[in-house]
Amino acid sequence: MELIQCTHWMQGISERGVSYKAVHDPYSKMLIESSNDTKKLFHVPKDKIVLVLDSVAHFTGEEA
Repeated sequence: MELIQCTHWMQGISERGVSYKAVHDPYSKMLIESSNDTKKLFHVPKDKIVLVLDSVAHFTGEEA
């Protein structure tokens, strides 16, 4: 997995991995390319967190 582009995100690093918090209303965009060269665009609602751990994106749904 590779993050191609993120717009309107705040990045943080913790012992669990790299976290990204959506900071744009109504959503932030994240473009991810998987290992088989497939690209997917995600629209994540404001204040939601995406955790990237061991090349896997976890859309936690928890509010920051």
